[in-house]
Amino acid sequence: MSVQVTREGGACVLTVDRPARRNALDPDTLRALGTAAKGLRGDDTLRGVVLTGAAGVGVFLSGGDLQELVSVRTAAQARAMAKTAHAAVDALRALGVPLVAAVHGDAYGGGCELAAACDYRVCAAGAKFHWVQTRFAVTTGWGGVSNLLDQVSRGTALRWLLSGQAVTVDEAAREGFANEVVPADEVLPRAVAFVRAMERLPRGACGRMLTLLRDSGRLGRREARALELREFGLAWATEEHHAAVDAFLRRSRG
Repeated sequence: MSVQVTREGGACVLTVDRPARRNALDPDTLRALGTAAKGLRGDDTLRGVVLTGAAGVGVFLSGGDLQELVSVRTAAQARAMAKTAHAAVDALRALGVPLVAAVHGDAYGGGCELAAACDYRVCAAGAKFHWVQTRFAVTTGWGGVSNLLDQVSRGTALRWLLSGQAVTVDEAAREGFANEVVPADEVLPRAVAFVRAMERLPRGACGRMLTLLRDSGRLGRREARALELREFGLAWATEEHHAAVDAFLRRSRG
């Protein structure tokens, strides 16, 4: 299998296991990510998904496997291939839990785009992000620009995407893209721990807060406030909220 699925409590780890191809992403691997996501639907114990690549090759994800994609020649074929990546990301994000990238090595092309599609990135000290799309005379195609602009300024995105130069993890951290920087052997454990810390919090409220965090930046101020008002009201009316308040009041009286 090109994607290994393991579980640590509420954290599900999806590992792209293609070390011989430096964890490159071919259509079958992208479909396998989508299939793994579908298998997690309805799992009320799930609190987050960690995306990573097989260790030992110095690479997080290498992007599109050009040996597999060399037969893609037309615009229609390229869009169809990109839609496979979109479907995988959409299936993962539709789970309603944080998607965390465990970036233990360098990311290239589509690997950078999948990292940008995640909600949180734990990165290895010394890792680099190689936005190589323009070197191959293409644009991002897997949602890379829109997701990157959720994380960094337009000027930073322009510099990263048009310079063709590797982005160090230190720069990525300064710009808010790398959320944590730790030694390489601590990346995966830290990403799992980040997810598992949510196990003590109400799942529904975390899901609603994630919706606000994902969507508010892409809405106008009025629409973002309306979304927040809607989610606040729905959350307040849940048994989950009432139970949390009752527990707090019992403790304060005791």
